[in-house]
Amino acid sequence: MKDFCSCIENRIVYPILIKNNGNSYLTLYYYTKRSDSILHKDAKNLLRFQSIEEMEHFCKINELTIKNDVVEYDFDTPISNPIDYKRVLDNWNLLNTIAGTFGMFFEGDLKKYTPLYDLLFRLNTPVESIPLTYDVSEKYLKYILKVFRKKDRFLAKFELYSE
Repeated sequence: MKDFCSCIENRIVYPILIKNNGNSYLTLYYYTKRSDSILHKDAKNLLRFQSIEEMEHFCKINELTIKNDVVEYDFDTPISNPIDYKRVLDNWNLLNTIAGTFGMFFEGDLKKYTPLYDLLFRLNTPVESIPLTYDVSEKYLKYILKVFRKKDRFLAKFELYSE
């Protein structure tokens, strides 16, 4: 695992918890020189930890620094209007990261979704304070649901870490 961890920029990792289909996956998010990534051992599987202690032990033996508290990505809460635009954008970006890590097709990368993604991004970076939810058009709601429809093909790739 040491060779793999050498690509982690500045040896800094960020703990994340992904909730999907009633399961919780504790793993690490990090940056490389090329992009962002989620801890994986090969071109097929993402790694998850059984506990915070196991994750901390992994980081210690691989000389990695954990930054920040655990950030949660919730795919279990249904998406409906008005949308929680921060959760939608964060989850979209996470699926995009997983797809990029494994060279998989991701629906959200299609050009037809660019205006929707731009809207979500703008809502997340407002100049002035805005409500935490936003009522999107029926067309955009359908697009969001389509982007997340095949989330399980990305999130089913978790395997328990073992030394």
